[in-house]
Amino acid sequence: MAKDVLGAGIIGCGTFCTEYLKTLGPVYKNVKVVACSDIDMDRANKIAKEWGVPHPCTTEELLADPEVDIAVIVTGPGSHYPLTMQALKAGKHVYCEKPMALTFEQADEIVEYAAAHGLFVANAPDTFLDCGLQTARSLIDEGEIGKVNGMTINFVGPGPDLWHPTGDFYYKRGGGPVMDMAPYYLSALVSILGPIESIFCYTNRAFDQRPIQDHVVDVEIDTNCCGVLRLKNGVIGNINLSFDVVHARQPYFEIYGTKGALICPDPNTYKDGLRLIKYEDLKEKALAIPDYWDRVAYIDSPAPMELYKDIPTPKPIGENHRGMGINDMAECILHGAKPRCSMYMSRHITEAITGFSKSAATGMQYFMKTTCERPDPIEY
Repeated sequence: MAKDVLGAGIIGCGTFCTEYLKTLGPVYKNVKVVACSDIDMDRANKIAKEWGVPHPCTTEELLADPEVDIAVIVTGPGSHYPLTMQALKAGKHVYCEKPMALTFEQADEIVEYAAAHGLFVANAPDTFLDCGLQTARSLIDEGEIGKVNGMTINFVGPGPDLWHPTGDFYYKRGGGPVMDMAPYYLSALVSILGPIESIFCYTNRAFDQRPIQDHVVDVEIDTNCCGVLRLKNGVIGNINLSFDVVHARQPYFEIYGTKGALICPDPNTYKDGLRLIKYEDLKEKALAIPDYWDRVAYIDSPAPMELYKDIPTPKPIGENHRGMGINDMAECILHGAKPRCSMYMSRHITEAITGFSKSAATGMQYFMKTTCERPDPIEY
């Protein structure tokens, strides 16, 4: 008998697993959490009791459970590849936190195995499915800002030191602002504008050791990245990612066209909402200023922010984003839908984030080997 609800087993009962428990079942009705596992069984039992998960168990037991259709991996970055392969070899579909793997070769192996065995794999972030970013895509597709020729992405700040209770892994292999944060922005970028063609970047680090609240951690990776991207459609732009900046006022994610510019919701936190400025409005305002130098001063100041218009969206921006990708996967498994959270897109993003370090190490432009389709839009 065909199922109408798929069973999910959560592997990793740490800081973020509850974000999925809030939505899988309560919000997204095509998935129900039936099991959870952790290397610490006390933690698995605690989560199971708090959230009513029927089967707290070991990972091996979870993957052997016939009620589990999708393994949801919410563990540290270094375990993503081995756990994904373990789950696939157990015949499970996989939704895994980002990144897909620590190397492009590992990501490629995941995709090849899943494709050969008829299994679905997808990875966080799924925030590009949110109403705000989908509306931004619609505006661009409809020509609202003209021909797109540029963009900027910025995630720069002091890192997780002041807020994360167990943040040491951010400074180990698999951590850092590129591996941790770039997937949010690159997934949004690729979903809106299409795949990446090439990357060039420099990286460095400000500190060899970091104080993490009550202790000090050795920094093993670069924590400051300045890069340039070229997309296959010719769009170019910069990307800055850093854990070494005390504070900044740079835009998180903006897209520029010949007729206007969009401030997009931050794919990480949805700050800024969705806002649009049109060239004709700026032109009208500027030309109404009689003095030449006053006109220059206006254009170069923060004053034109008054011309940005808030764009309404059919649903609140940032609503229920954890679990959207698993819901998308379930629709594919249950009803044969085309995946928006595609493993080919996850592999492409993984190649890109590992391409940053390759470019930095060689001082050369990195040319992407993979591509992917721009996922179908969502009609909210």
